[in-house]
Amino acid sequence: MKKIKYILYATFAILLMYGCDPEPPVELELSVKEVFISNIDGNGTITVSANSNWTATLSSTWCSISPTSGNGNGEITITASDNFNDENRGVVLYVTSKGVKKSATIRQDFSKLEIDKNQILFSKLGSTINVSVVSNTNWQIEIQTGTNWISTNTYSGKGNAEIAFTATPNEGKQRESKIFFKYANGQRELVVIQERSINTSPNSPIMKSPVNNLNDANRLPTFRWGASKDPDGDIVTYRIEYSLSQTNWNNSIHVSDTVYNLPAYLDENKKYYWRVVAIDSFGGEGISQVYTFTTGTKKSYFDGQYKVAQTYTKGSGPSEILFIGDGYVSEDYEEGGIFDRDMNNGIEYFFEIEPYKSYREYFNIYKQAGYSRDRGVKQTDKGIFKNTKFGVDFLGGSSLSADTDEVFRYAKMISGVDDIKLRDMLIILVVNQDRYAGTCWIWTDGKAIAICPVSTSTAAGTHFRNLIYHEAGGHGFGRLADEYTTAANAGKTINDEYKSKYNTFKNAGFYPNIDLTGDLTAVKWKHFINLSGYSRVGAVEGGFYFPLGVWRPEQTSCMMYNEPYYNAPSREKMVQRILSAAQEQYSLEIFRQKDIQKAPSQSVLLQTKSINPLTFVPLAPPVMMK
Repeated sequence: MKKIKYILYATFAILLMYGCDPEPPVELELSVKEVFISNIDGNGTITVSANSNWTATLSSTWCSISPTSGNGNGEITITASDNFNDENRGVVLYVTSKGVKKSATIRQDFSKLEIDKNQILFSKLGSTINVSVVSNTNWQIEIQTGTNWISTNTYSGKGNAEIAFTATPNEGKQRESKIFFKYANGQRELVVIQERSINTSPNSPIMKSPVNNLNDANRLPTFRWGASKDPDGDIVTYRIEYSLSQTNWNNSIHVSDTVYNLPAYLDENKKYYWRVVAIDSFGGEGISQVYTFTTGTKKSYFDGQYKVAQTYTKGSGPSEILFIGDGYVSEDYEEGGIFDRDMNNGIEYFFEIEPYKSYREYFNIYKQAGYSRDRGVKQTDKGIFKNTKFGVDFLGGSSLSADTDEVFRYAKMISGVDDIKLRDMLIILVVNQDRYAGTCWIWTDGKAIAICPVSTSTAAGTHFRNLIYHEAGGHGFGRLADEYTTAANAGKTINDEYKSKYNTFKNAGFYPNIDLTGDLTAVKWKHFINLSGYSRVGAVEGGFYFPLGVWRPEQTSCMMYNEPYYNAPSREKMVQRILSAAQEQYSLEIFRQKDIQKAPSQSVLLQTKSINPLTFVPLAPPVMMK
């Protein structure tokens, strides 16, 4: 029995040894390494080849898979959400079986759309134009609201397409619209224009100047004509043509304005023909009459041109003044014309008062042209608007402003004048407006622009000459302070604000004619006290807009009512500045020898007495710039 059991055990062991195969190796493969998914309604598949169980995993918020596991061969379906972002995206899919791992990358493009045109132009008769769309996404077409003359063969689609747009015939003016190609989170715009049915030419310009058949015309004429209107509302430009004959318009200039100034003189004593052609944006033309004029010998200033009105004859260096105008049109710059008249008057007014009268030989005087588009200047306080070279503006009362940067830019066109030279040059900006007002703009580094209108007022202290005395000779060159008081400060003592202003400019070399002390032994003009011939000089309280806490040297002076008289300390400051530029020695004795007017004339005193300080409008305080 034991022997039988042994045989059975041995037989079983042999069967176990030779009757069971070992476990086969793991097999796992994926059909692709990358799967590309459409950006819209995207899906794809991956085939799994395996000989055992497997598991698929994917870490993504925009992509899912099914199934996530299997046994043996199988297929995984990938489903992606639409990609409306502005960049591609990707994720890795992993499949694992008994420690073996395989992967495949899933990629998805972003939505794109391009069109082959950004503008189409339809003829007036109407037509069909194709637009190519290159896209990888769904899209829709929208035509601008209110556009009923454009239609299309489709309003939506996906991927690439050829879209036809049709315009109906146009029986009116040019018309425009837009077409929008919308996709995902973006859009493309197509501008659509259809030409008008009839190209109506602009009206023929009306000629103005030079007037027809003009003789002895200036060799630098200004051409002016009336604006031409276009019946269709098109923008109009102009071509001005001039020549010595009507058969060959050899001088042709395109402009957008209705005025043109030549860059060079015409020949003397020649007959010229000229005309203007108005041109619209479609090439339609309206041609003016042909005018003629015959030149003489007269000349004008070119814009920006300067002339030396006076050259210094004393001293080693000059004091310099520039007279420049605002509100003067190009015709006003004819030699000997309005500009020359006003500038020459201004020059004479400046030098008809002491000490400038006695020191005139120490000055260089310039006159410079600056063409304004309009004659006269802006008057904001009266609602009057003008286009002028230097933008002078009446702000109300007697206050004036200007484009000082442009004034300085023109001044630097003068040979040798730069930013440093400007500190010692007085600029007198003469305003072609008959109105009483005046303001001097002054900088602590010495620059000064005295704005003086050509007032013809006969009231005491309000004429052009009085403005030159006060603004140019007083503030601008003399660097004087105002000596009048204002009604708003009646009974008041100078405050800290004005004390600070005083000290700032006193330290920069200004305000020799006022002080904050009335002590005759300490006041800044004490050297004149009890000096023979200067009995008028003392310490009179009131000045710099306040009746109390400020003192002036004399009872009356130009810096009160614009009269032709500067007090002694003011004259001294002017002479010191003149002699400094001339590199000549200054002393009080030298000053006294040439100081011939130590008091206002009797007529000036009578005129000053006639002024009612309660009704007289003083010139505006200077604008003091640091």
